[in-house]
Order: sequence, then structure tokens, then C-alpha cells
Amino acid sequence: WEPYKRGIMIGFDSSMDYAWIYRSILESVALTLKNNYDNMCNEMNHFAKHVIITGGGSNSDLFMQIFADVFNLPARRNAINGCASLGAAINTAVGLGLYPDYATAVDKMVRVKDIFMPVESNAKRYDAMNKGIFKDLTKHTDVILKKSYEVMHGELGNADSIQSWSNA
Repeated sequence: WEPYKRGIMIGFDSSMDYAWIYRSILESVALTLKNNYDNMCNEMNHFAKHVIITGGGSNSDLFMQIFADVFNLPARRNAINGCASLGAAINTAVGLGLYPDYATAVDKMVRVKDIFMPVESNAKRYDAMNKGIFKDLTKHTDVILKKSYEVMHGELGNADSIQSWSNA
């Protein structure tokens, strides 16, 4: 547990509005998931041909395009947005013998609504941003975040912390 960890937005200037902030949040989510995905795929030596995005964020075309560009893979949005219940239904169907295997069950039960293809120029920019900045960011920010935490809350692990401004 590292209680000092916080999100950081860098590179903003006075010309940027809420839309820039919103987009940076979406990009951060996609880049974080991309790095986790890469770590898992490298460990398993198995790589996907596309990504499937579900949940509330998948209702946004911008979110879908950012994922396609960051992953540099087609990003699929399913017709059914709640994948947990669909996954449970697939498990049940295979378990009951309605389908002989998972591949068949998925083929019969999952419907793709639309597919977002990566834009090459965007994918190159995100790759450069990820490799040159995003992956190394915490190496540079952890020191400052620890100091900030100590100013706001007292020494890490110290029970005699400063009263929070929000509780004043």
C-alpha cells in the first residue's frame, strides 16, 4: 500500500479547457490498461488480435477510438454492454452442455455492435508518449508525491498526522 500515490496531469497550459482534461483522463485509463495488457501478454506469450471494450465508457465513441489508437488494435464494442452477466450466461451455457465449448458459445452468444480501427498517426503518437513519458512518469513523481503527502498528512506511517484541510 502506497498511500501517497495520486493522479497527475502534466502538460496543460491556459489554452486548454475541460475537454482537454476529460480527454487526458480517457487517455490515462487506456494507457494504464495497455501497459497492464502488454505485461500479461508478454508473460503468457499470447497476443490478441483485437480488444473488447465494455461498460459505461464503451458508450463513448471517443473512448473507443482512443482505445483502438492506444492499443493499435481494432476495438470492438459489443451489442450487450454488461459483459459480467453475459460471461455468466456463457459459462452456464457451456456448463449445461448447450454448447460444446467456449469458442462456440462465444460465437453464438456475443454480438459485436461496431468496431473502431486504429488511426496510424494517432497510434504512433500514443506509442511514443507511452514509451517516452507515461511508463516512466512514476519514477519522477513518487518523490514529490511522498513529500506532498507528508506535508498534508504527516510522515508516512505516523499516527500524529496533520488535520486534513477538508475536515477543518
